[in-house]
Amino acid sequence: PPLPQDPPAPRPPQPTPPFTFVPRRLRLGPQHPLFEDGDVHRHLYLQGVLTSLEEVAERPKVSEFSCHISGCSQVFDTLESYEHHYNTLHRNVCSFCKRSFPSGNLLDIHILEWHDSLFQIMAEKQNMYQCLVEGCTEKFKSSKDRKDHLVTVHLYPADFRFDRPKKVKSGSKHTSSPVQQGASVPMDVSVEMAEQFQGNPMETGPEENMEISQPAASPGPSLPEKRLYKSR
Repeated sequence: PPLPQDPPAPRPPQPTPPFTFVPRRLRLGPQHPLFEDGDVHRHLYLQGVLTSLEEVAERPKVSEFSCHISGCSQVFDTLESYEHHYNTLHRNVCSFCKRSFPSGNLLDIHILEWHDSLFQIMAEKQNMYQCLVEGCTEKFKSSKDRKDHLVTVHLYPADFRFDRPKKVKSGSKHTSSPVQQGASVPMDVSVEMAEQFQGNPMETGPEENMEISQPAASPGPSLPEKRLYKSR
């Protein structure tokens, strides 16, 4: 049989509190002294925010100055505008054709595809056209396949174009071969470089002409055909 248990000991009586509190709702007006400290802190906070906004809006201005890059006549009155201009147009510039790019990655891709003599040879054997998005390692057989990838995967606009079509200068119907240019190794020359070479082939002196004679097709009284190369 279970053992008998002792009854629980009685609890000692609780002392009576000297005060009694009854919850009660109070409505205080906005001018009550209780809110005075909070109003002061809020006023100081808003005053500091407005002051900081004014300091940001008023950028330090300096006397107007022009871009130091030769041939660029852009004028600036703030250092921020000059830095933005330089980073956009002059920081990543191709040394061959003077095209500017917004990033060094695009500049490297441009130099590889436009100014590397081995690129076209290697492109016939393997995928060489790199994706223009940094971090994407995809390569493609042609620039068209790369554009389709940029539009469908990276959501580029459909009219986006990275490589400009080659333009043939009006009036020129043939391209000088490497032998005629005095080169011993074949090179790929971009359109911009070709136009520069055509406009200024050699610098020998003011208004001098170089005549390169060619043998006539058949003997006769007519003079041999000559090509005139005008230099500045």
